[in-house]
Amino acid sequence: MLLIFLGAIFILYDIVLLSIHPGTLLSTLFSFTHIWTAFGALLIFTAVNRKKRGRFFWCAWKKQSKAAALALLIFCAALSAVNLGFILTPRLASAESEADYVILLGGGIDKNGELSETVLKRVNKAAAYLLHHKNALCVATGGKAMWSNYAEAPELKRQLILLGVAEQQIVIEDRALDTIQNLQYSAAVLSDCTGKSQKEILDSRVIIVSNFFHLRRAERLASRIGFTNVSGLGTEVEPYTVPHNYLREISAYIKLNLRILLTGKPQKLA
Repeated sequence: MLLIFLGAIFILYDIVLLSIHPGTLLSTLFSFTHIWTAFGALLIFTAVNRKKRGRFFWCAWKKQSKAAALALLIFCAALSAVNLGFILTPRLASAESEADYVILLGGGIDKNGELSETVLKRVNKAAAYLLHHKNALCVATGGKAMWSNYAEAPELKRQLILLGVAEQQIVIEDRALDTIQNLQYSAAVLSDCTGKSQKEILDSRVIIVSNFFHLRRAERLASRIGFTNVSGLGTEVEPYTVPHNYLREISAYIKLNLRILLTGKPQKLA
């Protein structure tokens, strides 16, 4: 009964996440949140199967299969723990830290063109910094995702202006579809609008604004791309999203490590 209850909770969690941050039909169908439904379905299947057969389904496995499954589980848990350790230790800036440029990372926009509370917290953090560092130039970066109706960067800029940031202190980058492109395209936009070489931009003092769970990966990508002096300003997320955000970030960090190991990408900008 406990497994069925937990399974139902996991499935409900998926539904809650999707209902609070609605997307288009296709983005909803392919959302990472469905991993919680998968977990829930597995628990419910386990409970039903146990009731029907009088024992858990893995009890029928051979000893070698059990040992292999246990070893795989331990390996995955250890790998996740190691990556979580990295995720929890970004290089942080402070409100007093001086920066030449601020890169405000988008985090998704819903089907109505509205930013989520998670992204609005990033905007608030960036605005607070920019209002006290008026010589810093901010790039609001975020494009139009495959299943989205709106590019994110213009809305990021609009929200910054509503919070009192001068329009001339903001430039937009509205093509990026992931964090790598956020950083690559931001470097190009800054080079174009300042007249400086891309090398000068990469060697400048840069602060990345994102959620705490995302900062370490963003900083690592920035370093891979060629930024030499990067730190981050982080924001908290809504408590109910913590399990999902960190599970997704662990998966993304492992994926990044595999990408670097297997392809050597992303590489430094020329």
